[in-house]
Amino acid sequence: MRRRLLLVGMGRVGRPYATAARRLGLDLAVLDAPTSLAYAKARKFLTEDQTGYPVAGTATAAWFAGASEALEDGPVDGVVAFGEPHVMAAALICDELALPGPGLRAAAVSRDKALQRRLFARHGIAQPASYLPEDVEAAADWAEGRYPVIAKPADGTGSRAVRLIAGEAGLRAWHAEHAGDGAVLIEQCLTGPEYSVECVVHRGELVFTEPTLKHTTAPPYFVELGHTVPAGLSGAERSGVDRLADQVARAMGMRDGVMHLEFRMEDTGPHLMEVAVRTPGDHIFEVHELAHGVSLFEAAISVALGDRPDLPARRAGAAAVRFPTVAPGRVEGLAGVAATRRLPTVADLQIDVAVGDAVGPVRSSRDRVATVLLRAGDADGLARAEKTVADLLRITTSAEPPGH
Repeated sequence: MRRRLLLVGMGRVGRPYATAARRLGLDLAVLDAPTSLAYAKARKFLTEDQTGYPVAGTATAAWFAGASEALEDGPVDGVVAFGEPHVMAAALICDELALPGPGLRAAAVSRDKALQRRLFARHGIAQPASYLPEDVEAAADWAEGRYPVIAKPADGTGSRAVRLIAGEAGLRAWHAEHAGDGAVLIEQCLTGPEYSVECVVHRGELVFTEPTLKHTTAPPYFVELGHTVPAGLSGAERSGVDRLADQVARAMGMRDGVMHLEFRMEDTGPHLMEVAVRTPGDHIFEVHELAHGVSLFEAAISVALGDRPDLPARRAGAAAVRFPTVAPGRVEGLAGVAATRRLPTVADLQIDVAVGDAVGPVRSSRDRVATVLLRAGDADGLARAEKTVADLLRITTSAEPPGH
């Protein structure tokens, strides 16, 4: 009898799960927003044995209700949470059905950055000093003498509202802008280069860890503009990252699933920024597959089904995802798109704007205009491929401010 997997959320970046489920001979039930399921590409990914269930709303209760509908059509053998809004619903389903999963404790910790700071401090894990203020006065008192500091929502994702704050006036302005967004976190500003490490955990054991170099915009917004594999870490640095991942997994009580840890490499070693127990965004899993030939989508499915993933030997390739930026204005031209797609080093190119669209400054991941997935035999080849794309692909804008 074929096994059935429940994927909570999918979107565009999660569609490779459908392909992986087909390769593994699984039936797939997908919970997603009605608009996402209606896209032509999503319908192509969902074949006769892969059913989509529309979810009305974004709260945990809505995703849980969608899962209940999927379960009425038959049992499931595994559950995978795709994005941040899906983590708690998936964990609740796994707990109710006694299925493998990160566990409720790990899910709860991953959803709350302030909770992460307190838990990991108790376990002696290196991370920035932080404070969860009750109000702006408490925030200003803590930040005095520590500027610049980082301000962020305690439950934010995708660089949303993360800001480098230079002084008290800026802190008060940021707090006023985001006063209705829930709890906020004020943190020490670390300055080392940024990375993530992608992990697969099976029955509490880390069976895969691989760092990814992160590229961001300059302060104060830190929007992610790309990710590169291999990350270029030394042997000693890599050992420190593996220790950090193990410490975090143990502190969270992580059982089965994927972990996406973000960290900065300081002079004293890696310092944890945050952790999530779901698929990373920005096509990071695809970057790893292009570089190393390892499908982390298949690995995530395997551990969700209770199986130890069959991870092949990693090939010594290089890959990256890049998000080209353009000057704010109105899009006047898109040149070199077809030619860029034909390049052997370009695995995928997505353009998210059209001529006439207004483009604003890049202040969050929602403001990016294109996505390019690149592959090469080594880091030097990857650098050449990136330069070729930069020379060929041209998205031009007028000086007209957006909204005019």
